Amino acid sequence: MQPWQSTNVALTRAFAPVFDERDDTPLRVDGMLPKTLHGVFMRNGPNPQFDPGPGYAYPFDGTGMIHALTLREGTAHYRNRWVLTEELQEERRAGRRLYNVTFGPPPHANLANTNILRHAGKLLALYEGGCPYEMDRSLSTIGPYTFQGKHAGVLSAHPKVDPVSGEMLALSYDLAGGTLSYLRVNARGQVDRNLRFESPWPAMIHDIGFTAKHVVAFLCPLVFDFSKGPAAPQWEPNRGARILLIPRDCTDPIQVRWIPTEPFFHWHIANAHEEGNTIEAVMPWYDGYGPSSRKRLELHRLRIHLDSGRVEDQALDDRPCEFGRINDAWSGRRARYCYVGLRDPHPGDTPQPGAFEAFARYDMGTGAKTVFRLPDGQTACEPVFAADPQGSREEDGYILSFVQANNDNHGEFIVLDARDIAAGPVARVHLPRRVPAGLHGSWLPA
Repeated sequence: MQPWQSTNVALTRAFAPVFDERDDTPLRVDGMLPKTLHGVFMRNGPNPQFDPGPGYAYPFDGTGMIHALTLREGTAHYRNRWVLTEELQEERRAGRRLYNVTFGPPPHANLANTNILRHAGKLLALYEGGCPYEMDRSLSTIGPYTFQGKHAGVLSAHPKVDPVSGEMLALSYDLAGGTLSYLRVNARGQVDRNLRFESPWPAMIHDIGFTAKHVVAFLCPLVFDFSKGPAAPQWEPNRGARILLIPRDCTDPIQVRWIPTEPFFHWHIANAHEEGNTIEAVMPWYDGYGPSSRKRLELHRLRIHLDSGRVEDQALDDRPCEFGRINDAWSGRRARYCYVGLRDPHPGDTPQPGAFEAFARYDMGTGAKTVFRLPDGQTACEPVFAADPQGSREEDGYILSFVQANNDNHGEFIVLDARDIAAGPVARVHLPRRVPAGLHGSWLPA
């Protein structure tokens, strides 16, 4: 692959792309990798092979690349591969970029760059604006995945898997048509709900939460208007926000409920749960989007009272954070611990949106916060929880993440004990090539 350089801040430092596909083992480890962790950590993220030209924006653009770190008996093996979408293969044949950035004119590509998720034995690379791409364990691309022909269209980048039922729950949006679709896929990979309904306005819904009874989502007033050409989003707080509640067994749009609340914006939901007539959701929360807003970012808990429609919005911390994760085995029920990427720059640092200098663990029961701060010049992204198979408590496990360092073409992978992240990494794996800051990943036990 021919390297290139860009002055776009979303393609420099932590976000600068890499141009080689690698397969490296054994890797040097400082400390001790937990021998109970057998499996692979996979993470997806933008990594354009060809110079995307003007207008490139994180996190909306960039061809997806999967980075995988396999752990077995205290050893580590790294592999990375581009997701070979049909559009990327066309561009490779042409030897140049053919598709435009998301907020440019057509044509647009399925970038398959946002998430990597395993369900019903299938490994899926996911993207907001296209169908999933199936991968195999070696990261070879199998091709577009249509759920046995039952859903050939767009699937959102943030499905959630219920650890109790094994169901995958998803919500996809059609910005041009102003509609939403609720998809439920059973533990065998069969679609048993595929319901389309109208949205109050065309808006991106990047993530969802779920409870034992409901799928929960938030329609924020970031509005996409295609009547004037390519739709750059507009922040319209006068609309307020809407809380979307979908009964998990929903079969008719009339069962969908919309609850109005004050305007805010969010990307991710760490978790939701339901007790009696109340749903709680924990998320990194913004007071707006774009240059016209203050863009305050903090961790919030929203309590939704189903009987009255009243919504309580509680700030849990005023420190900027993102990529909230929990122990996935507690998804959909009350979870005590939430892990986030925390904004905590060192003096003189120039922060890059989407890369974080620290991790924090919040105890949702006591309000206590524990922080691990990366060394000066290093950043990381999403903290992914890997459960200790010999543990039984919610906190028994490890936090996994790739780390980027300024002016270093090598990378690191760190393992933190989730019970005491402030103690620092129990292991650091040295990578022969840095992994650009990216988006979402999964720990896949062997």
